[in-house]
Amino acid sequence: MKKTTLLLLLACATSGCAKQAPDAAQFRADETRLVKATVVDAARAERLLALFEERDRLIEETGAMLQQYRREFKTINAEYDTSRDVHIEMVDYYNRERAQKQLRFIELITQMKAATSASEWRVIAEFQLDNFDPRRQLFGQATGDI
Repeated sequence: MKKTTLLLLLACATSGCAKQAPDAAQFRADETRLVKATVVDAARAERLLALFEERDRLIEETGAMLQQYRREFKTINAEYDTSRDVHIEMVDYYNRERAQKQLRFIELITQMKAATSASEWRVIAEFQLDNFDPRRQLFGQATGDI
């Protein structure tokens, strides 16, 4: 189970996790304290924190992409004469962009694991499973109905 911890977190981003997580700022502060207390080598701890910053940036970028998709979908859906092909083209484009972001998340996870020992990762992964809610971060940013 621990080997796929962040993959499960990523899955939560698209499938929904019921647990209520702390807000993003509180999570980040708690996560930073945990990393500094858990990762024994200061250089590796700083590398991991930099990767977490990249993860957070990618989450924000993905949220902005979702907002744009929602706006564009509403626009083309409102036009009676919009063809099926236009809808398909837009969905295909969004799916390609989403897939690229998911691959980047996987790259980050791999780099995060490389910056930690197995025992360090277990502690951090457990904290993330209990507290990290990327779906809330993504969809909290993407306000408005489709």
